[in-house]
Amino acid sequence: MSENDKVRPFHAKDVGSGQETADVVAAVIKHAAERDKAASQKTGPKKQPKWLLPVGVNLGVFAAYLLIWSPDWVVLNPIAPPPVEQQVEKLGSAMWFAMNEIELYRRTNDRLPASLQEAGLTEGGLDYTLQGTAGYILIAEAGGETLVYNSSTQDPLEWGAANVAGLSERIGG
Repeated sequence: MSENDKVRPFHAKDVGSGQETADVVAAVIKHAAERDKAASQKTGPKKQPKWLLPVGVNLGVFAAYLLIWSPDWVVLNPIAPPPVEQQVEKLGSAMWFAMNEIELYRRTNDRLPASLQEAGLTEGGLDYTLQGTAGYILIAEAGGETLVYNSSTQDPLEWGAANVAGLSERIGG
């Protein structure tokens, strides 16, 4: 049996000349030297282009102009209020709803609420005033017109028919 035919363990290796190890060590040392050289040659930040300062100053002045004087052309699409007829209709509906909630509160608690919030109403634009223990007044304004409901002297159905419909006709609805 020859030397090459002998069975040897898998992990056994041929004895090398040591050249491979020397090449690996040389490559590692070369890489470390290149890394140290690159670390010692730090570069500063790049200079900004010359045109950037005048453009920045002009944009700053323009922004200040828009904030301070706000010309009309800046507002592209202003939101217009709804038509007066629609405001009156919604206000009449809000007053009608408030009347019903106040009446429900009166039936449930055997008294009028001290405020609209106590009756569970948070809608703004309505003024509520108590008149003793038996009545109240609701006042609201829409489009320069004033709607008034007095529970002591007016019936809610008659008030709704007369004021909301009549006010819409007077405005042009």
